[in-house]
Amino acid sequence: MSRPLEIAACRSACAWDASGERLDDEPLFVCSGCGSEWVPSQPWTPIDWTGRVPGPVQRAVRERRGRG
Repeated sequence: MSRPLEIAACRSACAWDASGERLDDEPLFVCSGCGSEWVPSQPWTPIDWTGRVPGPVQRAVRERRGRG
């Protein structure tokens, strides 16, 4: 990875969405609650404050696994 992902403590206000940027040719997602970042190659999947995986994150995971 060309730079480390931003990781901040969760504030239980998670709202993940695509940032419109790319990091090492992957879509970059950001949490508007804490500023943490995620890319689909990470071994974890972000969830919103509702406990659900947001639609844009679900699509990115499916595309990464070849089920897009």
